[in-house]
Amino acid sequence: MPVLDRILAVIDRLFLVGANAALFAMLLVTALNVASRAFLGQGVVWAFPISIVCFVWMSFLGFFVVYRQNKDITVDFLLNATPPPVRRAGRMLVDIAVIALLLIILREAPELIQRQVGNIEMVGIQRYWLSVPFFVSCGLIALHFFSDFVHALRGHPEPEHHHVGDI
Repeated sequence: MPVLDRILAVIDRLFLVGANAALFAMLLVTALNVASRAFLGQGVVWAFPISIVCFVWMSFLGFFVVYRQNKDITVDFLLNATPPPVRRAGRMLVDIAVIALLLIILREAPELIQRQVGNIEMVGIQRYWLSVPFFVSCGLIALHFFSDFVHALRGHPEPEHHHVGDI
């Protein structure tokens, strides 16, 4: 599992950089649009479509990062009040449930991608490219929860936070 954990940590870092790059691109395009309106009297017509694509990519790349770095919101106060064996079983049950849900989503991915036809106007990419980061994140999150399941089976404590340098 150390190899999988290292790979996931590196991808976590790459996705974090990608999500931040998408956010920076949105900021840059929006600033360009505002400046164009202020100084030239007309907006940049492709600013909104580019910003939407960047927002979607930022969200879907960040989806994996949120789970990998344990930044998601959990309601586990009841589970934390139970004895360690029950907590461990609950952790493993949650891991299995999340993996199952993500596998259902991934099973439908080819059909969903196939339905997303046509170019995004003024951006010039096929519509399915909006959802590809989502499906990649789903696969990576499933691997993350699989890794956690194996760690729970081995009796390892639940990690607080993942970083590339920690593993």
